[in-house]
Amino acid sequence: MKYLLDTNIISEFISKQPNEKVLEFINSLDENDIYLSVITIGEIKFGIEKVKSQTKKDTLSKWLYNNLLERFENRIVMIDTDIMLKWGKVNQYLQSVGKPMPIMDSLIASSCLTKEFTLITRNEKDFYHFELKIINPF
Repeated sequence: MKYLLDTNIISEFISKQPNEKVLEFINSLDENDIYLSVITIGEIKFGIEKVKSQTKKDTLSKWLYNNLLERFENRIVMIDTDIMLKWGKVNQYLQSVGKPMPIMDSLIASSCLTKEFTLITRNEKDFYHFELKIINPF
């Protein structure tokens, strides 16, 4: 089984008080089966850029580039044509039934559907319109 980690899961690794249950769950998985979306990388970078303290920003940037990107070097899911075709279909359907989703979440969901990932997230309700396999380790 392949897993895609949502941004809220990755954030636990740098939290001041990480949820031990989440960390234990992620560490119990085979490292080669765990992936990140390029969307998550962008969301993390966006969060870092909002930090006011330059020292903290530098520390988080170092973690992003020297830890996270290296750890997932060959396991970052890019947004390709197949994902975008799935996104277009699913996004139009959700809008037509009055349940539009934020673009980033719908791209993550479309990635999971296209690449057959199980999504690991705290935010199950954000994805309930999709027929996704979801694990909430919280």
